[in-house]
Amino acid sequence: MAAPGGDAGGAATGELGVDSVVDGLPLIEAARKAKDEGNACVKRKQYNEAVKMYESGIATLDLADGKPMLRQEVEEMVALKATLYSNTAQCLLSLELFRRASEAATSCLALDEGNAKALHRRSLAKEALRDLKGALEDAVALQGLGGGPEDLEGRVAALRAKVEAEAKAAADEAAAESSEDECDTALVRAKQRFDEVVQKYDLQDGDAATQIADWLVSGEWEVTPDRVAKRWQMEPEDAEDLVRWIAKGLEFKAQNSSNQAQAAAQSPSLGIA
Repeated sequence: MAAPGGDAGGAATGELGVDSVVDGLPLIEAARKAKDEGNACVKRKQYNEAVKMYESGIATLDLADGKPMLRQEVEEMVALKATLYSNTAQCLLSLELFRRASEAATSCLALDEGNAKALHRRSLAKEALRDLKGALEDAVALQGLGGGPEDLEGRVAALRAKVEAEAKAAADEAAAESSEDECDTALVRAKQRFDEVVQKYDLQDGDAATQIADWLVSGEWEVTPDRVAKRWQMEPEDAEDLVRWIAKGLEFKAQNSSNQAQAAAQSPSLGIA
């Protein structure tokens, strides 16, 4: 909540007199009543009703924003409002409204950064939202406060393991995508080199590629770049790139034929009606 104005340790500051100080006690009492009613709803597991009561208490305290008040009353309001937000977060967790629970806990921590309950509740909400890194950060912060549930150490270890596993999976995925990109780039470059060689030696209308493919398939003799270079009077590097691309094309063709055969074998046969 925005801090109410006025901070005179018993009177308003500046030109305002004692009579100008707003009495915050009625607001505090109304908000406390709302909190107590909300707590009663929680005991009956009426979480939606409890949230409404807590939010009503927060709205009541909001009426003091910007008003000159006694310092003690301001401090009471801030502490009470933080509790209302924290309680709201717990109810929203029970309702599995995790994003709202995280927001309520954050509002509490904005008023009371050392609120252990709010840190734990926000950590739980973030974990449910798959923000594992954020959940771990809150759990570690809770450790630093020396508060939290009894199994906090185990929870921190479990969250850390999940974060590391998530990071590893992301790294593996990125590496796989990079490998695929590199493979695609290599194929594009190989095709470009094939086209360059074909054009360089005016093989568009010839049967060089067909002959090389037949030789590769027949297995009657070893097809080497040197033999291809001599047969078509090519530079060894050009012959090597030509043979490489043709071999790759045959590999693709064989793979496609195999995939089609497997698909046909797995397809159900339809009888004649």
